[in-house]
Amino acid sequence: MITFEPVKILFNIGPFNVYSWGIFHVIAFIVAFILIYREFKKRDIDEKHVFNIGLIALVADILGSRVFYIIEHLSYFIAKPLEIFAFWQGGMTSYGGIMAAIFFCWLYIRKKQDLNFPEILDITAPYIALALAIGRIGCFLNWDDYGIYTQLPWGISVASESPRHPTQLYLLIADLIIFAILMKLKGKREWHGKLAPLKKHKLGALDLIHEKAMIEKPGFIFFSFMLMYSVFRFLVDFLRVYEIHWLGLALSQWILALVFIFNVIMLARLKKK
Repeated sequence: MITFEPVKILFNIGPFNVYSWGIFHVIAFIVAFILIYREFKKRDIDEKHVFNIGLIALVADILGSRVFYIIEHLSYFIAKPLEIFAFWQGGMTSYGGIMAAIFFCWLYIRKKQDLNFPEILDITAPYIALALAIGRIGCFLNWDDYGIYTQLPWGISVASESPRHPTQLYLLIADLIIFAILMKLKGKREWHGKLAPLKKHKLGALDLIHEKAMIEKPGFIFFSFMLMYSVFRFLVDFLRVYEIHWLGLALSQWILALVFIFNVIMLARLKKK
């Protein structure tokens, strides 16, 4: 068992508290934004789109994450309705933020002739995974999104309670694994892109590999990201504390199962193209 004292407030600026949860989510957004900005510049995409998409994604992520968290803990917020607006205390559902951000960014991108939505999703996917990992540090320090009780040696005890699963750290590790895999896929796609000019020379087997590469198809990296994320999160959620269950699964797991099925279908469609 490990004893842990949450660090809800990192420091003060005059009368204002700087919360660990908030500061790590800000860091996550800034890191992701800088890396995505570099990718957009590399592809000569107008930088105004980076700032517009970034702002839309930020607002949608905050609102979507909070709405889904409130739904998952409805009885608590019915009893304490004013805490619905206490964003600084933590309490966000990451997949809710991702889905909201995707939807509102799609509304923006679909009207832009110089942007391709699946390609934008592929560009952003690795850095969304990295941002999720950084954000989990804030969740851990704030000690929210914790797990059920456990007797495992790495169980964490807070305020003399029985030890719980540090599910924030499980998700941190999962997000880092996903990030590493997505960066590997990104590197392979760039390698295939370098082969494209050679295709006209008919390189036999090498050309055949290039022709059949799923990795080149727009949307592949993002759908792979959501597929992996839904699996990891579904498994970890067996160890999370939730109010709403149906047929042995939490509400989040039912949503994640739908996300998994959707992305399997999308990857199957890509394979046929």
